[in-house]
Amino acid sequence: MMNTIERTDKIDAYLAGTMSDAEKKEFEGLLLGSETSLEDRTKLQDEMELQKEIIFAIRRRGFREMVKKDITDIKQEKEEADKKAAKITPLYRRVLRVSASLAIAACFIGVIIIAPQVNHLSNIGDNANLYASVNIEMNEAYSGLKGCNDATNAILEANELMQSGDYKQADKILAHALEQMEPITSDEQQAWTEKEDMLYMRALCVIKQHKLYRSRMLLNEVVNMNSTHKKQAQQLLDQIKGRQ
Repeated sequence: MMNTIERTDKIDAYLAGTMSDAEKKEFEGLLLGSETSLEDRTKLQDEMELQKEIIFAIRRRGFREMVKKDITDIKQEKEEADKKAAKITPLYRRVLRVSASLAIAACFIGVIIIAPQVNHLSNIGDNANLYASVNIEMNEAYSGLKGCNDATNAILEANELMQSGDYKQADKILAHALEQMEPITSDEQQAWTEKEDMLYMRALCVIKQHKLYRSRMLLNEVVNMNSTHKKQAQQLLDQIKGRQ
């Protein structure tokens, strides 16, 4: 797996659209492919989402100019504090310097904390009818198949968690079940259906967690599989794109 600097560089290049077709294909393989572990893929996706949210925040709220001005002001205050510190005791000198340094750090942290609040999924996941219909559909399709296989059990367990509002845990269960699935042959229709349902359920869970990039990746996969959820997945994709 890439180190932190390599990941950041590749994410920046991917988001900026400066990758070649081969590089883009390789990077998307790391995001979704089976050659990397679920933990590594999730970490990379989370970093991608964070960087994308920060970019959106900068674009939409003018954070770039605000942060630049704030940092300049704070640096000036630190210089003044250093001058004052030279005239007082060593203990207070250290306190002043640490306080000024923390203020600069807080400015950067403030951008990261505020950025995710500029969330483009804020209302999309509020469609109660959509989630209720999925809960009903999964109960009807799988309640009589409990215990048949790991995928069925995961769907039923995740469905209960979604009904109770625990979308994060439901997402983890579905992600693990998808990770453990054996390669599916063309004639294994039930296995394909289970995979399609789990991907769609994961997409809904991720939307509830306000994960922009990962929700798009999952919904695109559902659409590309031409599943029974294709129409609704495409509508959700269109809504997400319309908020960018």
